Amino acid sequence: MATNDALSTLAEYLELSLDTSGSVIMMQGCDGLCAMYIGRVTEDQGHWQYFGVIAALTAGDILKMTHSGSNRIEIDGQKYRFIRSFTHFEDRGAIVFSPT
Repeated sequence: MATNDALSTLAEYLELSLDTSGSVIMMQGCDGLCAMYIGRVTEDQGHWQYFGVIAALTAGDILKMTHSGSNRIEIDGQKYRFIRSFTHFEDRGAIVFSPT
């Protein structure tokens, strides 16, 4: 059941990223939470839009249900295509979901 919730969470952020022509940027967990941003990874973090946090357990479930590289997945009846990659800035890493 947790994986369905995790994928629904991912879908919400993917929809936001489609609306803004950016990528979903899920920061490395800190204190049990992962900050969520939408923006262009090629731009400075100051240009990213902050969209709150998700539980690190939810983030872990998202990572279990997706893989690096190209993904095609159906979530709540909607098909999503995205590329999952990794980026690093300052002293933290982040997973990037870029709609294709």
